[in-house]
Amino acid sequence: MTSKVHAIAYWLLPGTAAREVFSREIGELAEQFGGPLFEPHVTIFIASENSHAPGAVLRELGPVNIELTIHSFRFSEQFIKTLFVQFETNSALQQLGDAIWKASGARERYLIDPHLSLLYAKLPSATKQRLAGKIRLPFRQVRFTSICVIRCARPTTKAIEVEQWELLAP
Repeated sequence: MTSKVHAIAYWLLPGTAAREVFSREIGELAEQFGGPLFEPHVTIFIASENSHAPGAVLRELGPVNIELTIHSFRFSEQFIKTLFVQFETNSALQQLGDAIWKASGARERYLIDPHLSLLYAKLPSATKQRLAGKIRLPFRQVRFTSICVIRCARPTTKAIEVEQWELLAP
């Protein structure tokens, strides 16, 4: 068995009210389908483990305040995109991703696909489609007010790998 490559992921975190709504949805879906629990987040950059210290990168960025608009509710065959909220991209998000890229010393840019996963599980397409059609949120815009940094397996393909994610910088 080969060991997985690990990466450093920069997550944009929703403000308190939206975070509570997303956390409740994630918890209910995880319980219903046996998926892992995780913090609601939008991945905005992934770097190799040998990139610059995440704490220093975050200090260089300063405060974060980005609003994203929900585009749709989707599902995919990818474990980490089983069921998710797709956001519209915008220039502020891309600028933040580019600032992390420069500050981290990473060699490659990261193509931001702004989505917030609600469930990680292996499910039939019909079940995922039904779930995506039932999602109702009390807002269309979500304000993101902080960033955290996680060490994770890349790619993450199993619940046990989600449970092993390690917070490196709040």
